[in-house]
Amino acid sequence: MSPMTNRKPLPKVAYAPMLGLEAFVRARVNKDYSHLVQLRASALNQCVYCLAMHRRDARKDGWSKERIAHVEDWTEHREAFSDTEIAALELTDAVTRINGEESVPDQLWNRVETLHGEKDARNLLMAIVTINAWNRIGITTRLDPGSLSGVDAFDLGEA
Repeated sequence: MSPMTNRKPLPKVAYAPMLGLEAFVRARVNKDYSHLVQLRASALNQCVYCLAMHRRDARKDGWSKERIAHVEDWTEHREAFSDTEIAALELTDAVTRINGEESVPDQLWNRVETLHGEKDARNLLMAIVTINAWNRIGITTRLDPGSLSGVDAFDLGEA
C-alpha cells in the first residue's frame, strides 16, 4: 500500500452549497439527532476527520464518551437507545449504505415518519444526506483530523 499523499482542499466557493445544507439541517434537526446521524454515518464511512469533529462536538454538548461509542456501534448497544433514536439510526444506516430502492424499505420509512412525524423525517433525511456528502469530501480530500481545534485523543480514535 502506498503512503497517503496530501491533496489540495476544494476551493472555498465549492463549500457554499454544502454550508447551505448544513444551515438547513441545523435550523430543523434537534441537536441530539444531529449527533446521532453525524456520528453513525461518519463511523460507517470511516471518515476520521468527521468522526473527530463530531465526537468533539457531542462531548461539548455533554455527551459521554460511552454514549458516543455506543452510537458509532449502536447495533451492539441497542438497549441504550429509545425507539425514536433507533429509527433514526436505522435510517442513517440504510441511507448511508444505499444500494438501490430497497435499501430504505417502506416499513422503515413509515416507522420513521410515525415516530418522528412527516416533516421531521424529511429533515432527518437531509441531515443524513448532508453528513454523507461531508464524509465523501473529507475522505477524498484527506482532511486531517489533527488540524481541528479542541480535539483530544478520544476524538482522534487514539484512546
